[in-house]
Amino acid sequence: MSNYPTADDIDFEDIQVGMEFSAEHAFSEADVWRFAELSGDYSPLHVDPDYAAGTEFGRCVVHGILLASLFSQVVGMRIPGKRALYLGQDLTFRRSVLVGESFRVLAKVTAKTAATRSLILATEIRTSDGKVAVSGTAKVKVRDSARAAATVPALAAAPAQAAHAQVAVITGGTGGIGAGIARALARRGIAVALLYQSNQTRADRVVSGLLEEGGNALAIQADVGDPGQVQAAFERVAREMGGPTLLVNAVTAPIGLRPAMDLDRSDFQHHLDIQVHAALDVARAAHPFMKKAGGGSIVNIASQVTADAPPAKMADYVTAKYALVGLSKALAVEWAEDNIRVNMVSPGLLQTELTQHYHDRVFKMEASRTPLKRLATPEDVASAAVFLLGEEAGFVTGVNLSVTGGQTML
Repeated sequence: MSNYPTADDIDFEDIQVGMEFSAEHAFSEADVWRFAELSGDYSPLHVDPDYAAGTEFGRCVVHGILLASLFSQVVGMRIPGKRALYLGQDLTFRRSVLVGESFRVLAKVTAKTAATRSLILATEIRTSDGKVAVSGTAKVKVRDSARAAATVPALAAAPAQAAHAQVAVITGGTGGIGAGIARALARRGIAVALLYQSNQTRADRVVSGLLEEGGNALAIQADVGDPGQVQAAFERVAREMGGPTLLVNAVTAPIGLRPAMDLDRSDFQHHLDIQVHAALDVARAAHPFMKKAGGGSIVNIASQVTADAPPAKMADYVTAKYALVGLSKALAVEWAEDNIRVNMVSPGLLQTELTQHYHDRVFKMEASRTPLKRLATPEDVASAAVFLLGEEAGFVTGVNLSVTGGQTML
């Protein structure tokens, strides 16, 4: 067994974000039969030419998992090669590959985390006409020569984090809701870029926490009200982490309590600029990356105030949130042809820096009138957002998911 191809040996420090690796391949009828014998999957679509000829494919189809096995070849032989330890791989099968049909296997480094010596790879298989057959994201550890060998069994036995998309951008990413969503995504192996306006101390604290947990995170100062700064931020994300395919708009303006008679147009315009215009600019900046990747997912953080009778003295905030719901639905329809889903999460009252000026009795009263008898938490909102961002919600778009403990029932 000594006469086998030699794997590459690329050290972690020599691997750069943006590096690409590829290989041409085609599976023969004999290959498919060997896989059927190994896996026990003798479905006639794969092994019976007469049966397959009568299907929409016209001839036998390669097993999807056999195709995906070539990602292991790219990781174990090319990037990083002999030091590779697979930690996780998600897969989406977009079209079938026929037996004998040539295709290209590709892997691109989209992120690396020095603390854990881990890589995030965008992986895909493209048919000879350039169409994506299989896509996904791999998380790979680069072992540190012989010293790391003793830890391999423990690492291999640890549950792998599933990465549902390679890069996410979160506006308002250092606030209570944004940071909660960032933590939830990072724990699933997704690289997160947090856009913040001015509080660098808080941004550094959030990013440090994510890195300590083994995540891949980056904080970028950007005024989302400035389209130029938004575009520059996305270009930096693409350069340093890879093209984003997930977006969360969690930024919001401070909430005041003023009667409508005391508000002027500038008050409404301020909320519309943050909730609607900025959300649109950010979504537009993300759109080309998502379209190039074959799809993406956007979650806009709306509010319970759009569900029923809104609270008094918040007409400017309420109006902007309703407008955000309308924008989200419009984009969901318009961008569906690009396989970009747009959904919303509408939380009830939370205790965050945005509401820290509220009196304690406000929180107690709100909890008492909630069927589940408590307030929403950033983790509650994050769980809903992560669901809508992920493949589990792959046929869900234009939806406004209430996280209100039962106060809103649709």
